[in-house]
Amino acid sequence: MIRRRSMADAVGGRDRRCWAVDLKVKVMMMVLGLLVMVQESMQLRSSHPLHGVVDRVNQNAGPYIGLVMAYPTEEYVLQISGLFMPSSHIPWVDLAGRRFNIGSIKGVDVIYVMTGEQTLNAGITVQILLDAFDIQGIVHYGIAGSANDSLYIGDVSVPKYVAFTGSWEWMEFKSQKTQLPELKFGAFNLPTKGENLLAELEFTPEELYTIGKPMEEVFWLPVEPKWFSIATQLQDLKLQQCLNETYCLPEPPKVVHGLRASTADIYVNNAAYSEFLFKEFNVSTVDEESSAVVMTSLSNGVPCIVFRGVSDTAGGGGKLSSTSLSSLAATNALSVAVEFIGVISQTYTIHDQ
Repeated sequence: MIRRRSMADAVGGRDRRCWAVDLKVKVMMMVLGLLVMVQESMQLRSSHPLHGVVDRVNQNAGPYIGLVMAYPTEEYVLQISGLFMPSSHIPWVDLAGRRFNIGSIKGVDVIYVMTGEQTLNAGITVQILLDAFDIQGIVHYGIAGSANDSLYIGDVSVPKYVAFTGSWEWMEFKSQKTQLPELKFGAFNLPTKGENLLAELEFTPEELYTIGKPMEEVFWLPVEPKWFSIATQLQDLKLQQCLNETYCLPEPPKVVHGLRASTADIYVNNAAYSEFLFKEFNVSTVDEESSAVVMTSLSNGVPCIVFRGVSDTAGGGGKLSSTSLSSLAATNALSVAVEFIGVISQTYTIHDQ
């Protein structure tokens, strides 16, 4: 016998189906919510002894500005400035041998870390910073050598582009010229130019991997355009001019925007090479970390900006000790970076990108 469904049965069936669909939707929403929570809390593996500590750092405050420097002098000028206020909850976390200091500058939540010298250390440290903590952008400051005669000791450069100029192919003697920039050793022979068995170096681009894009070969890495535009507001800052009571720089240091910077795992202390970088690439400052910081930020889709104070002339002479000049240059770079942090917190919401 075929049972005919009554109106009550039909209505009850619809109610049960609606209830089942509603339950299924709620379960799916709960699962999605859990997945989001897991992604947020799995920044460190669950078995990591500091997993819970990092979670509390991200829950107590943030999102944070990542403030990155490379040398002890650069960290020291921050410590003695009194600008950084450590967190009363968790003031620091040690990860992979680096100390990540949690606190604020001008009321803005900040995590600062010293990377150590050269590109490998810088890239690793920034990646740890971005993986572990809720970072909305990277501010990198430090010292640099000048390859541009218009930049003087104490000036602060805010580059628009950074290149890694330590990647090259060493060419064979009398090899054919290519389209890529070359450094010919014979051009620097003394007393006259000529051939040289060292031949030449052919500079090569880097492989940039970014979220949602295929790998591309690039030479010039851009800093975040919106951040750079905001940084151009920092025109008339008063920077430190005097090292002590008896010696001051002949001209007040200035902030210069839009130049190009060179990074390599090479400390440039040779006037001929710095002049070559300026003429070949229009590079104004040389350092050992900036391109790694910018490249790691680009790969993670996080905005980044660079402030570099001039501490030497990359092979030129100087009357003052390198320690004194480094301290002054680091102090000025920090001053501009801190001012930028204050401005960006008021004028730009990073999550609107």
